[in-house]
Amino acid sequence: MSFYEKLALFYVNLIILYRNSVINNAARFLFKKATKVEKILINRDGAFGDSIVAIPAINIIRQNFPDAQIDLLSINNTGISFKDIGLDKKLINNLFNIKKHQRKETIKKLREQNYDLFIQIPQNIGVYKSIRNMLLVRFYLDIKYAFGWDKGRIKSFMRLQKKYGHINTETRRFIKTLNENGLYGDIAYPLNSQAPDEPEINQLNSDNLPIVFLIGGKLQPKKWPLNHWISLAKLIGEKQKILLIGGDDEKQDAEYIKSKTTNVVNLCGKLTIPELRYIFERIKIAISLDTGAMHLCASTNAKLISLFSTRDLSNKWFPVNKNSIVIEKVVHCSFCLKTECADNICMSNILPNEVYSRINELLSE
Repeated sequence: MSFYEKLALFYVNLIILYRNSVINNAARFLFKKATKVEKILINRDGAFGDSIVAIPAINIIRQNFPDAQIDLLSINNTGISFKDIGLDKKLINNLFNIKKHQRKETIKKLREQNYDLFIQIPQNIGVYKSIRNMLLVRFYLDIKYAFGWDKGRIKSFMRLQKKYGHINTETRRFIKTLNENGLYGDIAYPLNSQAPDEPEINQLNSDNLPIVFLIGGKLQPKKWPLNHWISLAKLIGEKQKILLIGGDDEKQDAEYIKSKTTNVVNLCGKLTIPELRYIFERIKIAISLDTGAMHLCASTNAKLISLFSTRDLSNKWFPVNKNSIVIEKVVHCSFCLKTECADNICMSNILPNEVYSRINELLSE
């Protein structure tokens, strides 16, 4: 490690130390541990993937407080959220899944619940918003016991953080916070699954398990070139059934892939989340982009190959599934944080032949 690299990492660690100090001191000043916890409010915002990666933490909270009333507040303006993913009824008692414009009215209702404990499952919101939320929880909601506040993402020297730093996945990060506050338990995903009413799925059995391509994703820099999907389907061979899975936005892409191949079925936009989980429990292997469906697939322990962009510190979104392989390419323009990319080389440099080789490697284990 060069002197410059050491200096840069010292700077990053200094910021982390400062932010943690501010948040921890504020939390110690504002909150005290309750002797009896009967009503808990959890806050986790975000869409599909944000919801899935938080479920093990929510489940550990339930394991530690089996008889408590546990409510979940989630703010999400677009896309799939907690209300769509088929949570087990025993996991939480009340779900407040709201849009941003409903926040003020909902928080007013929550104030009347007299919660004993508030747990933040954070979304990298940083020091300012964490302090703001602490004050809101302590003095408006009048909750005297709370934890889970976040130091936020450090955007400086991300290449060096990637190279030398230990970056937890989101799921592991949340569980670590629970452990630090005395809550321990088994990692599990209490989600429901449901058989889809699709002829292509009903015809599948143990002799012809499908391969799944998860082609969805919100950000263009996280996409894999369509011709790469086509080449991979041809390498796999026409005797193997491949299911294309994504949302409504991927229907056109899926039809293009289907038009160039002979072994794929387009299921984009046709399945609910419990139906997706049912499929993931019965597949040979999945090849996925960095998307919410990838985390749902990983929750079933299905064999999984994930193709990651390096526009950001991707480690935190890696699947926790032991049956998974991550493929990514760090290039000269990685860690750009762009939402649009002209050439998208960190994804196009992941070649179909390499993915096909890793498929054979994972299937042979």
